[in-house]
Amino acid sequence: MRKPMAGILLVVLLSILIMISGNTRYLAVPAVAIPTATNQMEPERDPVLRQRNFGSELREETRGGAGLRVMTYNIHYGTGVSGKLDLENIATTIRAVDPDIIALQEVDCNYGKRSEYQDQPVLLADYLGMHYVYGESLKVQHFLPGRGSGYYGNMVLSRYPIVDSELVRLPTVWGAEPRTALKAIIAAPQGQIVVWSTHLGLSQKGRLVQVNTLLASIDAERYPSIVLGDFNALPHSPEIRVMASRLEDVGQLNRNEIGTFYVGHSQPMPRIDYIWLDQSLKAVSYEVIPSEASDHLAVVADVVILSKGSQVEIGNGRGE
Repeated sequence: MRKPMAGILLVVLLSILIMISGNTRYLAVPAVAIPTATNQMEPERDPVLRQRNFGSELREETRGGAGLRVMTYNIHYGTGVSGKLDLENIATTIRAVDPDIIALQEVDCNYGKRSEYQDQPVLLADYLGMHYVYGESLKVQHFLPGRGSGYYGNMVLSRYPIVDSELVRLPTVWGAEPRTALKAIIAAPQGQIVVWSTHLGLSQKGRLVQVNTLLASIDAERYPSIVLGDFNALPHSPEIRVMASRLEDVGQLNRNEIGTFYVGHSQPMPRIDYIWLDQSLKAVSYEVIPSEASDHLAVVADVVILSKGSQVEIGNGRGE
């Protein structure tokens, strides 16, 4: 009887290990604003980090301290269209546009071999010289000695201090990749604003639930909100129509509907990455940045805060 019992015990132990490694996605890494620090990525330094060298300067409406340049970028854990890992290329693409606030998706932190166990949040924040906050969507446990835990998730970088943050877990069915929205409250010169970085799921039904959860969180905020992210959905899909009924889709400034995701060679690129504004903000420009540093293109907008310096509650909804 001892051999069968030993076999059963071994199976039970293996099952527990599998369950632990598979379910660590539900364990949260606190999302906190952390000052940038020196790290091991040491590219050639440009002494003028803030110089704008892509496209035009902020339009006339944004001058005088009322404007911000914001970006959303799914960086595919630093891997470009060629399949090569090159996080420095991601950082160079960002720096060329010189945004004030950046929302990133698919950011690895000690995740695995695919990103060489890089601490990508620290590397990017150090290279760009910005404040940042990171929120994990997925956690993995490495069993090799000294490897510890790895994370995969969303990030917000800011030229201005990040005074608070929160990781909002979005509804996800069992077995699907967990999805989150990372909230950062930023002390911009115009007053505090709320910036969201999110990455929605692959199921349309799931995205509808996730959108409604996200909008409920946005409605509870008292400061102007900017929502940035990869929504995995086309502009005329039901979930995007729900978003558009409540927030401004900045991509509508570009009537050509320029795509943001590489599907395959010579195939049309769908637009699935978005910048959304509540009614206290106004977009004055929108650009999709050509680059092969990731399988997504970065999207950039110049926005004006209409309720300049306002620290009182605002209505975030744009309609029923």
